[in-house]
Amino acid sequence: MRFYFEPPAPRKTKSSARRLLVRCPATAKLTSVGEISDAALWDDAPKKSDVPKKSGRFTCPHCQGVHSWVKKDVLLAR
Repeated sequence: MRFYFEPPAPRKTKSSARRLLVRCPATAKLTSVGEISDAALWDDAPKKSDVPKKSGRFTCPHCQGVHSWVKKDVLLAR
């Protein structure tokens, strides 16, 4: 079969970008904090500038409260 264009090259690796999830203390449901990080960089970042902020606040869609989070509270989505 002859192509008139170069077919796209297959991807060599999967993307390891993951959403940051935090559990609501009132309802115990997971919710995204609106940030994305590379899984390898999140676990062992050589510099703080390589990952998103390691703490923050967000408005919870489950209980409408404002919660704060730190790195130890975060789960990385699949």
